[in-house]
Amino acid sequence: IEENRVQARTSYTLKDFSDHYIEQREQRREVAPTTLVRLRAQLKVACRLLGEARLEELTPAMINEAYAAMMGGDSPSGRKLGGAYVSQIHTTLSLALDLAVREGLLVENPCDKADQPRVDTKPRKAASPEAVHVMVALLDETSPRDMAYMLAVTMGLRRGEICGLSWSDVDFESNIVDISHSLDNLGNLRQTKTKAGMRLLPLSEDLRDALLRYREAQRGQVAEINARRKRGEQPIVMGEDFPVITNAAGSRVTTYTLTNWWYDDRAKFGMEGYTLHELRHTYLTLLALSGVHPKVMQELAGHHSSKITMDIYAHVNMDAKREAMTAVSKVF
Repeated sequence: IEENRVQARTSYTLKDFSDHYIEQREQRREVAPTTLVRLRAQLKVACRLLGEARLEELTPAMINEAYAAMMGGDSPSGRKLGGAYVSQIHTTLSLALDLAVREGLLVENPCDKADQPRVDTKPRKAASPEAVHVMVALLDETSPRDMAYMLAVTMGLRRGEICGLSWSDVDFESNIVDISHSLDNLGNLRQTKTKAGMRLLPLSEDLRDALLRYREAQRGQVAEINARRKRGEQPIVMGEDFPVITNAAGSRVTTYTLTNWWYDDRAKFGMEGYTLHELRHTYLTLLALSGVHPKVMQELAGHHSSKITMDIYAHVNMDAKREAMTAVSKVF
């Protein structure tokens, strides 16, 4: 009482307060809808183990035990959660309990004394130039799936950028692709998150020709879809804003669908174990291997910060230095 640290009585469980926290952030429009989806998912995992505990009963030890259980396989999927994801859960849980402190429901945040798991994200790996050559040779230029992979590995586009690309963004006369939109995880077509993400990319002659052949094949696919439509159903019209990558129904593909396509197909391209985002990482690595200046790399990638670009450039540069030192050492 002397320190004015009086904890109010409350009937809130962690599950109840998590719902309250999400509701508050949603009403205040503090975060994007996609971020709300992520916060809900992370708090749901935490509440699976701690949700029935009353707020004032939560202790750092209880939170640490929950984190250990998650990383040991006690998760909704039954799989062990990585340290990086549990660390994100810790950050979100801490933000929620900070609100409880501000509202006078807790004297202190128990997350402050809990141990935030270490981020154990594996470093991105890049395929070799030889492997990329084989992959590109195997791609079918009439397939939406294969064209999506081609855009990832030859232009370094992100998943959302690939799914958000429309034919109006492709200027075949100037050989330029305008990257200004991205499809979010909720299926909404939005402007890219950052100004750096909005960029004009040069189109190589090979990719330009491939896209033209693909567009012609897409016209045939759309015609087949329209031929199967029942009387009275609206036909699909390939206007300027028609998506480049479409599904079997002729609609814009979601980022989740694109990821599932890649998991199904990557083995036949010799890319087993590589994620779709690692095709983008491979593209940037190939730029560095080719001696492209880091500033140009950053602009092509649409990186807001130069740190990621420089990390890739420095890694490739160090490998080249090691090869040079190995060659010199043989002389000695």
